[in-house]
Parts: sequence; structure tokens; C-alpha cells
Amino acid sequence: MNYLVAGDSWFADAPGGAARVAGDIAAVMRDRGHRVAALAMCQQAGSPEVEDLEGIRVVRYDKPQIASFRPDAAGRCIAAAAAAARRHLADVRWDVVHFHTPYTGNGALAAFGAGPRYVLTVHSPVVLEQRINWAGEGWKGWLKLALGLPLMRRLESRLVRAAQRIHTLSEFTRRQVERFHAAAHKTTVIPYWRRPELRRTLSQTEARKQLGWPAGVPIVFTVRALVERNGLADALQALTPAIRERRCMLYVGGRGALRPRLERMAAEAGINERTVFMGRISDEHLALAYQAADLFLLPTRALECFGLIIIEALSYGCPVIATDAGAIPEVLAPLGREFIVPAGDVAAMRARVEDFLAGRLRAPPADRLVDYVAQRYDADVVVPRMVELLEGRPAVERRAAG
Repeated sequence: MNYLVAGDSWFADAPGGAARVAGDIAAVMRDRGHRVAALAMCQQAGSPEVEDLEGIRVVRYDKPQIASFRPDAAGRCIAAAAAAARRHLADVRWDVVHFHTPYTGNGALAAFGAGPRYVLTVHSPVVLEQRINWAGEGWKGWLKLALGLPLMRRLESRLVRAAQRIHTLSEFTRRQVERFHAAAHKTTVIPYWRRPELRRTLSQTEARKQLGWPAGVPIVFTVRALVERNGLADALQALTPAIRERRCMLYVGGRGALRPRLERMAAEAGINERTVFMGRISDEHLALAYQAADLFLLPTRALECFGLIIIEALSYGCPVIATDAGAIPEVLAPLGREFIVPAGDVAAMRARVEDFLAGRLRAPPADRLVDYVAQRYDADVVVPRMVELLEGRPAVERRAAG
């Protein structure tokens, strides 16, 4: 089979949740012996237009240099994606084209027409996501909301109509697909799976030593894009009393436009010396942080469409307290609803973290957290379902036929 991924970024160029999922699915298809390629937006100046990365042909296109609020911005981006696809990918008859984002997905659709079988993964409903992203951009944001939201909905609808099958990672997202597109009849929920390298290899003491984190103090860790909807300001407010009283420290991984405001908040609250903003961290340091922390805090305010980061933390035996935004309860509630607080409720988050630090809220043992992930999200549980979705018949049946 010839299998093509169409997404706005390739994980090696711009790490992110959607790009990771798309890249890992592509790797599964490569490992099953299929020819695999990816069409993606160029994220780094100087990146080659065509590159072979670990057996996957990656074709990049340049995003047109045009203000995103202009009416023709989306069309020009789609045209650039289509042109790159025709230039570098038209020599292959693609059996399956897997859309992951509206711009690149529509570019691939324009390039290949009715020939391939199309599958769409909706990582986050585009109308809900862009409504949140654009709301804080001033007059440009209001212009995007007025003109851009209807356009983005049309672009997503075009992919929904073209796709034979639609994939979501959660029941929450499936409901949004039905709400906006009435496409429940061809939508399948398949979660992301735990990558095999996500496992504890060090004691907390050794992990802290490698990171340079202090011993003998409870550490709360979070890693997020530093944007409004991810709730980092709520987390800072919730933890301020405990940090100020030297009952814990907070380590924050990730980067984003909100960082200067968060740093000012920490300084004004008198907790900046015990609140560490780590910036973007590598996968290696992320693994160490999960093993070094006492608690992972996920303070999302809105639109958490799966909760991949919960799976990662639990895989290392690190307990999680999170909000009830989006799909988070689907992932976390089976371990106990006491680890979930209402999104945006600073007082509830503070009380729950205080209970954890004081020993009044006890997390399940680390091995139980790991077993929970293994039973629901290990690759041997999830990947066969994804293979069946993409190949059109069960993996076992395919091997027998071969």
C-alpha cells in the first residue's frame, strides 16, 4: 500500500501533540511494509523541500508570506500545499491519504482528487480551536473570528465529506464532529497509544540529580504550550500558598506568548525563586521530569481533546491532578474522580493539590498507574484498531492473506 500523511507540521520539525500522533501512525504503516510519505508545511528556514527521514519521504512546502487575517491567506496556503504535492508526489498512486489538518489536507485533496481513499483524523474541532486561539488577538482576532471561522468550518467540512472514515482520539471529539458535521456514521474513536520508551528507568532521586532538581522537597510539574486556554495562570494562583510556604516547588515546561505574564505573576506573588520556567524541553528531559516529579498538574481551561500528556505521566507512575476540560475525564476518571477538578476553578485546584501534599489525597501506587495505561493504551491494544481503519481489514486477516 502507498500511504500519504497530510498535516501542517512534521514532528521532527515542530514537536507537538497532533504532529506526534501523525508521525507515529506513519511509522506504524512504514513498519508494516507500506510505502509512506508525508506532506507538511516547512517550519524551519533552510529545511530541504524533500527529505528521507527514517524511511519516510517528507515533502515540505513554504507557507505563503501573507498576513493570516487576509481573505486569500487560506487559499494561497492550500495552493502551495497542492503545488508541492503535484511536484513531488504525483509519481505515486496513493492508496490512502490521511488528512490531519485543514490547510495541508485540502492541498492534498486538490492535488489528488477522487483517486485515493481518504481518512481524516480530527485532533481538535477547528471552529472551537480557532475561536479560542483568535479571541485574544485584538482587532485582528475579531476580524479572523468574523471572516475566518466560517471559512475554517468550510475547509474542515470539505475534508469530512471527502473522507471515507473519520478518526478521533476521544468520545468528546467524536461528539463535536457530530455537532458540526453530522458525521457520526463514519467516525471511529481510537485513542493514541503509549510509546514503548515511556517507562521508569530511574529512581526519583537519580532523575532529580540528572536534572539538577533539589532533593527533599515535593515538586509539582507541568508541561504545556504557554497559552491562555492551557490554564497556567490558574495553576500559579492555586499553588501560590504552598510554594510561598515552601511546601512545594513548581516546574513548568513549554514555551509560548504567556511566559512574560506568568513570570510577572510569580514575581509579584513572591514565588519566583521556587517556580522554574524551563522553556521547551527535549523528550529526554521530559522523561526525566516525569520520573523526578511528585505530581503532574494539568490545569487546562478548555478543549483538551484527548489527554496524551496524562498517558505519558501515568506511564512513569507519576500521579496526575487535572481539570475536567474536554476529554480529560475519559482518560483519568477510571482512576478516581477525586483527581479531577472543574476547569477554571482555582480554589478547587488549590484544595486538591493541598490535600495531595498533606497526604489526605492518596494516589494509587505507581505500578497500578502503569498497569492502567498498559491495559487501555499499550500499542498491542490500540495499534491493531488503527491498522484496520487504514488498511480496511483486520491486521490478523491481512497477515494470513499474505
